[in-house]
Amino acid sequence: MAWTNSGIYLTPVMEMLKDTAITGTGGGNFTLATAKIALHSNSLTQGTAPINYSATTATWANTNEVSGTGWAAGGVLLSAAAAGSTSVVPTLTEGTTGSIRYNFTNAVSVASTTLTAVRGCIIYLDSITAPAALIDAMTVGITFGADYSTTNGTFGLTPSGTGLWEIDVTP
Repeated sequence: MAWTNSGIYLTPVMEMLKDTAITGTGGGNFTLATAKIALHSNSLTQGTAPINYSATTATWANTNEVSGTGWAAGGVLLSAAAAGSTSVVPTLTEGTTGSIRYNFTNAVSVASTTLTAVRGCIIYLDSITAPAALIDAMTVGITFGADYSTTNGTFGLTPSGTGLWEIDVTP
């Protein structure tokens, strides 16, 4: 089965809400520009690593990763992923009444890339070094719904007006 659903990884959110001790620069801060965005193909299978949003371990895996000219294996730091050498800074804000919204201050825009069959991306906190279940914790997986390629072109990702994800926390 192809990669069909985007999602938020449950384990990092639960561990951060439980105030689990996290080591590494910034700990479990979802708003750091030191997070990475890695590209993946449609060869991933929904419900298996790394597209298993409810897995008890959320460690990023390079399974079916797409890299190429201008986009290194392991992903690109959000701090280096915007046009004009500006940073893509993640934000957490109140969305619609009673919700938490995750978004970016700038769109991802990496020039001079040559990439083939990119189906989606995984954003992960590359700076987490412990506990084991959260090393390089994946926070969100986004399918693009189709494959995209570039040939010495710009690879971009622009979140919708409502952000990359939003969680309604009202009963």
